[in-house]
Amino acid sequence: MILFLIILTTFFQDNSIKISDSWVRPAFENSNSAIYFQIENNSGKSDFLTGVESEIAQLTEIHETFSEGDKLMMRKIESVEIKANSKFDFKPRAHHIMLIKLKKDLKIGDKVEFTLIFKNAGKKNVVAIVKEQNSKKK
Repeated sequence: MILFLIILTTFFQDNSIKISDSWVRPAFENSNSAIYFQIENNSGKSDFLTGVESEIAQLTEIHETFSEGDKLMMRKIESVEIKANSKFDFKPRAHHIMLIKLKKDLKIGDKVEFTLIFKNAGKKNVVAIVKEQNSKKK
């Protein structure tokens, strides 16, 4: 019976959303950092990233970067639409997950666990590697 439930859960798990290329900027405890990645929506309908959870920081927020005059600014947003059959990049100077007031240092090579929350696909657990922006290592 337990095996049947495991198989049933795996079979009906929503795999329409895939997360890849996840990485985090190195930073010191009590400072801020950001998580970057790509979301691929393989379904025939849009989905929305509506939240993020992580134990690594006191606050985790979805942010976007925008221009105001000749300055780049950041702001918290409530959700991001991931259109049907498309990819969406969270990257420096664009959309990203802001880690506010880190609970520990993030050193190159460390792993950071976080959970993305989607309106339709539900929760997706992800592990990101701490690395420099221009590093080829993933």
